[in-house]
Amino acid sequence: MRLIRVFFEKRDRAKYISHLDLTRCMTRAFARTDIPVWFTEGFNPHVYMTFALPIPLGFEGLRESFDFKLTEDGYPFTRVGEQLNAALPPDIRVLEAAPAVMKPEAIVWADYRITLYDSAGGEALAADWERLMAKPAIPVEKKTKHKTQELDLRPLITQLGREAGAESLTLTLRLPGGGAMNLNPNLLLGALWADRGGEAAYVRVLRTAILTEELAPFA
Repeated sequence: MRLIRVFFEKRDRAKYISHLDLTRCMTRAFARTDIPVWFTEGFNPHVYMTFALPIPLGFEGLRESFDFKLTEDGYPFTRVGEQLNAALPPDIRVLEAAPAVMKPEAIVWADYRITLYDSAGGEALAADWERLMAKPAIPVEKKTKHKTQELDLRPLITQLGREAGAESLTLTLRLPGGGAMNLNPNLLLGALWADRGGEAAYVRVLRTAILTEELAPFA
């Protein structure tokens, strides 16, 4: 039995699929294949499947991943991708299947490309963004199932790029990701909306990479 990591992209309309529905989608896709997948034992057996860093609802991802177990060591990895892609909807595509190399605990960073659209124009959006980033602190409340945590976002944000268009602003950001600290971009956007006095007309969030502490791609 081997632990296999599947890398896939989740784009366009698939961004509206929740994590729970994505898991169901993958489970149904496996059911339409001949992949020798391992099922959990017990009263309610199901396909063993774990996602290292689930992507939030409404976000797109270029290289997401989940793990499952093959019961036949000789089953070709290329066959895994071919079979799943034949059973998945068009906006979810398997890119690669390979033996899992790293543990999920290795994930420390996530890169995002966030595009804001508004009739105020790209330069106005850029000015709003720079005003927020010029603050010595950006305090927010991060709510979880068990507690509410006070956070200062300012030291957690690494800006890799910024490009203003006629009616848009595209930000390339590196944010904490993983078990120790996972910063949802919606927290940052909420702080921006509060500072500028309103939301942008439309927002697109694309997770472009999941990285280790050394900035190596999660593998």
